[in-house]
Amino acid sequence: MSVATVSTVSFRGMDIVNIEIQAYIGPGLPAFHIVGLADKAVTESRERIRSAFQSIGLALPAKRIVINMSPADIQKEGNHYDLPIILAILGALDIISKDYLNEWIIMGEISLDAKINHVAGSLLAAVHAAHLKKGLICPSTCAGEAKWGGDLKILAPSNLVQLMNHIKGIQICLEPHYEEEKKIHEAKDFSEVRGHESIKRALEVAAAGRHHVLMIGPPGAGKSMLASRMNTILPELTPREALEVSMIYSISNLNKAGLIKRRPFRSPHHNSSLPSVIGGGHKCRPGEISLAHHGVLFMDELSLWAPSVLNGLRESIETGNIFVARANASIKYPARFQLIAAMNPCICGHAYDLEKRCSKFPNCYTNYLNKIPGPIWDRFGIIVSIDKLSPWELSEIGDKSKSSAEMKEVVTSAVNVQQNRYKDKDFKCNNDVPSSKIDILNILQDSMDVINKYAKSVGMSNRRYYNTAKIARTIADIESSEFVQIHHMQEAISYNMFQKSLVNISE
Repeated sequence: MSVATVSTVSFRGMDIVNIEIQAYIGPGLPAFHIVGLADKAVTESRERIRSAFQSIGLALPAKRIVINMSPADIQKEGNHYDLPIILAILGALDIISKDYLNEWIIMGEISLDAKINHVAGSLLAAVHAAHLKKGLICPSTCAGEAKWGGDLKILAPSNLVQLMNHIKGIQICLEPHYEEEKKIHEAKDFSEVRGHESIKRALEVAAAGRHHVLMIGPPGAGKSMLASRMNTILPELTPREALEVSMIYSISNLNKAGLIKRRPFRSPHHNSSLPSVIGGGHKCRPGEISLAHHGVLFMDELSLWAPSVLNGLRESIETGNIFVARANASIKYPARFQLIAAMNPCICGHAYDLEKRCSKFPNCYTNYLNKIPGPIWDRFGIIVSIDKLSPWELSEIGDKSKSSAEMKEVVTSAVNVQQNRYKDKDFKCNNDVPSSKIDILNILQDSMDVINKYAKSVGMSNRRYYNTAKIARTIADIESSEFVQIHHMQEAISYNMFQKSLVNISE
């Protein structure tokens, strides 16, 4: 009888559970059993392992082989258990030293020809291995991503023969290099957007303070065009933010470029289901809001989204996290994103056009806007109305327009001011300042009198009141003003003057 043990991992959201794989080879009728609550992908590894062994000239012994995956009460899911099972068997056969195997965390999928295939989560596994002061054995295609996991040894063979030769000292696998996301020339730029200078100013303010934005306008007004360029004016990810984003994309098997340094931009379709947006499903995978972590989530045609999906955003907008509870798991994912949304003012989209407006106005207009749940509506710090410009109006504007580079410089400067102000706080941007700490915004009393008067006249909600104050602080930061002055507050109020219950827009 011979037993060998190797270590691998199981993923529970962004958390890692250490898994020990024990291989037992002993007397009895030839059999190959995998126990320990393994799912179908893991149990099917038996046939892949048999074929991989045969392809390199080895054969499983005609004995009883039992693979135990401990702890036995945790569901083992995924395709990364093939390689640790193989190495546990080789250790039990004394082909590989058992002491050598104890120094590594192992993961990888094996193909029928003994090639080691790409798996998800190598960056998380590398961070875990570094914490345990162990090395990581992973596929060669995962090496550049795993290298960012910390100070650890990484062994990244492309096939099983190469791995065995390295262990025996016949062949050396070179240490992988750091890989970064390739710099992509921005195909989109705000300089291409003619007109809409007031909207671009609103988006600049939103980017500087990480405020949520809703744009309302007729079809063809340029809402999607403006939103798609939002990512070009956001500051670069900090090293910590880049690691967090890369880990989310790693566990989602979407990271193919090492460390991600560009802020994510996600634009799911309005028919997307609740689990696909907030996360969940059978294996509790990250949703779109987590994939947009530290980036932008763009929701076009906002009124066509299911109310359950919109209401599902409320927790993550406030806390920056999402808890996905299922019968078999309860997972926490980070989801601190900036929400940019766009919608038409009514079903036909021509509520603003006196000539094209349908006979159902104003009821269709009010009913269409009321499809947005009130709590979600209140969470948009900036709500702007966009008019559609005619071709002859665009030609009169000319080519001169503020570029993304110019806007990004303004945004980055304001972001740096906020980071210095909140360096000792749990929050780092104006939008995240709790309402109980509004004094930290340095708002002059004259400015407070302005917003108090306006809030009282329109019956402004508490959330919108504080959001307006935070936006005013962002505008002051853009102008490098220590205090929020009256004109800062007046501009912030102008972004909150849109009313859902307008009776006649033409008045």
